[in-house]
Amino acid sequence: MKLDSSKIYLILILILAFSLRFYHLGQNPPSLDWDEASLGYNAYSLLKTHKDEFGRPWPISLRSFEDYKPAVYSYLMIPGIWIFGLTEFAVRLPSAVLGVFTVVAAYFLVREFFNKKIALIASLFLAISPWHLQFSRVAFESNASLFFVVSGLWCYLKGLRSGRWLILSAILLVLSFYTYHSPRLVVPLILLGWTYYFRKQLMPSKKYIAVGIFVALIFLIPFFKEAFGEGKARLSSVTVLTPQGRLDESIKLIEYDQKDSGPLGKVFHNRRIIYLFAVFKGYLDHFNMDFLFFKGDAPDRHHARDMGMLYVWDGIFILIGILVLIRKRWGFPLFWWLLCAGSASAITTGTPHAVRALLFLPVYQIFSAVGLVYLFKRTVSKSIAGKFIITSIIIFLFGVNIFYYLDMYYIQTPIEASKDWQYGYKQAITAIEPFNDSIDKIIITYAYDQPHVFLLFYEKIDPVWYQSQCKNDPVLRDNRTFGKYVFRKINWVHDQQLTNTILVGTPDEIPEGVVGKIVDIPFLDGKIALRVVKR
Repeated sequence: MKLDSSKIYLILILILAFSLRFYHLGQNPPSLDWDEASLGYNAYSLLKTHKDEFGRPWPISLRSFEDYKPAVYSYLMIPGIWIFGLTEFAVRLPSAVLGVFTVVAAYFLVREFFNKKIALIASLFLAISPWHLQFSRVAFESNASLFFVVSGLWCYLKGLRSGRWLILSAILLVLSFYTYHSPRLVVPLILLGWTYYFRKQLMPSKKYIAVGIFVALIFLIPFFKEAFGEGKARLSSVTVLTPQGRLDESIKLIEYDQKDSGPLGKVFHNRRIIYLFAVFKGYLDHFNMDFLFFKGDAPDRHHARDMGMLYVWDGIFILIGILVLIRKRWGFPLFWWLLCAGSASAITTGTPHAVRALLFLPVYQIFSAVGLVYLFKRTVSKSIAGKFIITSIIIFLFGVNIFYYLDMYYIQTPIEASKDWQYGYKQAITAIEPFNDSIDKIIITYAYDQPHVFLLFYEKIDPVWYQSQCKNDPVLRDNRTFGKYVFRKINWVHDQQLTNTILVGTPDEIPEGVVGKIVDIPFLDGKIALRVVKR
């Protein structure tokens, strides 16, 4: 059977997507961050004991750092950990696999909107997207949820012609709720707009819509039970819609208004207006040019150094694509998706936030593909020489930006951003291993946050033992203890008096030249990360 050219191109795109996501997957980024290590250890605990680290059997969310992470990603890790062991590669494997699958799903989704050419270009742009690559190579739940959302929306569009697909769409979109937080707001908003827009096409499929809603509600029962209980912890820890700080500010401003202003001031400084402005600002932050094309967001874990979440050339084609689609039939569903994608991130702190706003993909890549195809049709002359010149210019611009990104991601960023990835804890744990049996106490600094989870992960601490130690203990962010291990800031004036103890601290906590130094552990840029000392 002869393959048509579009299938060959799609296979080549998938090979490229696979290569970019799996090359040095366990080594770059240069270290697990605390969330990756937590998800990995919980998967290991579930594999060994069918319980999470705190002894909760088959949970739908992980208590972790009292942030109650959705548990689906840890379940997806279990086969890889069973095969490869508790390693960085096994932890990141599901994200890389689902990253490739998302490229496939994006192709079929775009085919429902446009022709094969635009679908292939959009899937190619997603395959090489800095934003998507960043999170396809780390164990972040948002990347897994993106696969379920894109696949679910593709099935929704298929359901406009054959209602049976709507049932599968409901299942996939519900799975996204159990995988990450953002879809819980973004997906209902997308469905609200799409269902109104496609209401005539959906009318013949009332039976399948009813079945899909029923199936979704059944699957969502555990989610709703948790959402109004422990699940509130995550939202309360990151949302801007909390009284702390903002309510105090509102009261203070209203008091000023009562003294020196009329009733209008009370309206503007009402806490509801303050919350509204905070959300609106957070929403608009995600359309900031620095965020999209030049700098990315604040954490260096979320992007390559000196790179935005998209390529610079994306901006040109996205703008053209938007202008083209304003007049097209398929414009509204994509514009509605774009408008909804930042809603969940907008109500949180730290905006713009690349992880919480990942559902902007693959909309930007679709706009970019439409823009490129339109520009090429309108500007390329019929002469062979004209086509060659224009094509060469486009390839050159693409190549410069892409190779710059690849250099920054694979070579420069691991060195410059190793501190942001909590690099050094693994090496410190390796350094103290020979002393485990002879030392009374091991104190590890909390300066880089959550060190206990790295010990659990790299030492492969028996989950049964750990559950017995910490099952009912409160999770204290900066002071934890189990067994002979203590996790807190180092107080050198006091701690240097300890005996038969190993201290792991920063250079600011443990001075240079102390007696008993075992090793200095540098970041990849050469600066000292941790100092290991035996007292």
